Amino acid sequence: MNLRSVVRPWSHHAPVHSWTDTLRFAFQPVVNLTTGVVAGLEILARPETGDILAQARRDPELDSRLAVSAVRTAVRKETLLPLFVNVFAGTLADLGGIPSLHDAVREAGRLPWEVTVDICPPYTHVPQQGLLEAVSALRGQGFRICADGVGDGDVPVRLLSDLAPDLMKLDASLLARPAVVRSMRTLCDELRALLAVEGVETEGQCAAALAAGAQLAQGELFAPPARLPAADVYVPPRSPGDVAVPRSGPSVREFVRPAALLPAAASAGQVRALLTGSPDVSGVLLVDRAGVPVRSVHRSRFLLSLSGRYGHALYADRPAAKLGDPPRTVGIDATAWEVLDVVAVGDRDRTSDDVAVVDAYGRCVGVVRLADLVRALAETRVEEAAGLNPLTRLPGSDAITAEVGPADRGRVGVRAEL
Repeated sequence: MNLRSVVRPWSHHAPVHSWTDTLRFAFQPVVNLTTGVVAGLEILARPETGDILAQARRDPELDSRLAVSAVRTAVRKETLLPLFVNVFAGTLADLGGIPSLHDAVREAGRLPWEVTVDICPPYTHVPQQGLLEAVSALRGQGFRICADGVGDGDVPVRLLSDLAPDLMKLDASLLARPAVVRSMRTLCDELRALLAVEGVETEGQCAAALAAGAQLAQGELFAPPARLPAADVYVPPRSPGDVAVPRSGPSVREFVRPAALLPAAASAGQVRALLTGSPDVSGVLLVDRAGVPVRSVHRSRFLLSLSGRYGHALYADRPAAKLGDPPRTVGIDATAWEVLDVVAVGDRDRTSDDVAVVDAYGRCVGVVRLADLVRALAETRVEEAAGLNPLTRLPGSDAITAEVGPADRGRVGVRAEL
């Protein structure tokens, strides 16, 4: 037998790597500038080789798989914080949404309204009607919407208004033009959206963002992107004059913290595991399948019930709802004063309970704490007092000057001369 006909010549084949083998994800906190807490985590793709993001921009299917992988990675890190997932505008317009993202979120035990879809530029040549229909489909599934890259991208203002996002992200370069940031804050107020600034690197930029009306921010100043989700961030101390508070009282949107949510049928043992594993969580909200709060579990009262004699044996496997109270809720458009009205009604023992913030569908989008509101309202009073005349306790010259227009000032000057 001819061995050459049997033995194949040796050859070397380079290993074939999938894009998932060379892709890692990093987490960067999005910080609430009013409360100083982490409002959520943006999941950033970090390829070790190649430029998969450039490929994803041209390949909607690949981009959708990246979004699903980002959510699954976050779940493996066991973070309870809300998530921000990046998707190109062209992907949404071409696919009409991302059904696989909704499935991945549900399989992970998370709720869609805990995930914000960051719509990233470019918008040029993207069919606007297709994009709007896709956004409507995502909203129908419960996802929140963010317009990313505003000011440094190519999103038309008309499209921005039609999208009516829950959040707008501006590039930090716009902080050099505070009038533009203030105008975007006005637009956000009209659309009932929050305003965030990306790429904040210095304390000066942070102060400028606050002064211009931004409510959220992210960047190297607070925490760099990291493989492990960070709950502790650096937030520069601020003075009361950094923030201009509207006269009707600050909006509750500025104080929303991430809520600890569990299904309404969760056992007391599940709630206990969440509370003992998350010392910063002051309470748990039990929600139905639609995300509507049905019971509120206060940390101290709940753990006290379990720590009593036979408490764990009696309640551990029973529904946690038995140890909860009816939730206190306010709408997302409420002011801080309205939250205080809700807190003032009812038992004094529940003064420290978190108040659930719900959207137009009754779904929980977060919680607010009484301490944050009292601090902000106290600062409001300090600012008002600073504008009063020390003798008459009436508005001083600064407040009057701000209210009187240029034409009125001229008439006032003429009368003074007479």
